[in-house]
Amino acid sequence: MSTFLTRALSGILFVAIMVGASYFQAGYIVLIALVSAFCTNEFFDITVSLRDEKPKYAKIYRVWLMATNVLGFLITAAFMSDKLSIKFISILPVLIFGLFIVELYSKSEKPLINIGLNLSAFVYIGIPFSLLNFIVYKNGFYSPGTLLGILVLVWVYDSAAYIIGSQFGSRPLFKRISPNKTWEGSIGGLLVLTALGFSLGYIFQDLSTLEWAVISWLIAYFSATGDLVESLMKRSLGIKDTGNILPGHGGFLDRFDAFIFVIPFIAFYIICFT
Repeated sequence: MSTFLTRALSGILFVAIMVGASYFQAGYIVLIALVSAFCTNEFFDITVSLRDEKPKYAKIYRVWLMATNVLGFLITAAFMSDKLSIKFISILPVLIFGLFIVELYSKSEKPLINIGLNLSAFVYIGIPFSLLNFIVYKNGFYSPGTLLGILVLVWVYDSAAYIIGSQFGSRPLFKRISPNKTWEGSIGGLLVLTALGFSLGYIFQDLSTLEWAVISWLIAYFSATGDLVESLMKRSLGIKDTGNILPGHGGFLDRFDAFIFVIPFIAFYIICFT
């Protein structure tokens, strides 16, 4: 089976699972909690070579980070659905600062590197998935339309940029980091996404047609940027993929890099301007 076909089939299956699970609130909660945990676990795996921790503390940090990111998502989901007081969000800073305390006892020679990597896992993975709740909850009620539209836009941009770039691309977008990504693919993906963005206003009516168009432009830029940022991290670590669980795509971080990166910008736009 060709790489393109493998990538396309696994991508379709991925979107089908995401869309199917996200259509219901319980499915959304379980799915995103699991994805957050898997992405955090992968982040820990790929940064092991940079860490200076004894095995005992490495296990503590891994579980601590996974629990913190998942708990952050669950607490904000409960808060946004009016099922939890805002005071419970104060648990998250306690868990984050607890990482500094644990480092006191680890006897590591590189404590700042360990702390920096742990905080990076929270910032890069935990915060975006927590912010996702500010997108999908409207007045305390779960509304999957916006999430489903974003998932479709991210997947379509990735596919369109890949297809157009592989067929017509010749000018590298960011040669130093990802020589296979081209200006032709990025511009083609933007045009496709613009047309789709205007159309989504008639399908998912939580947002207006213009608002969907703006979101499509945000995704076109920050989706590509998120992919480049992850490529930068992988290049600095000397790895090709963050994992191998998804055929043609690598690991969870490889599959969710663009989605994770666009969430803060879309949440900012929705909270402040819609």
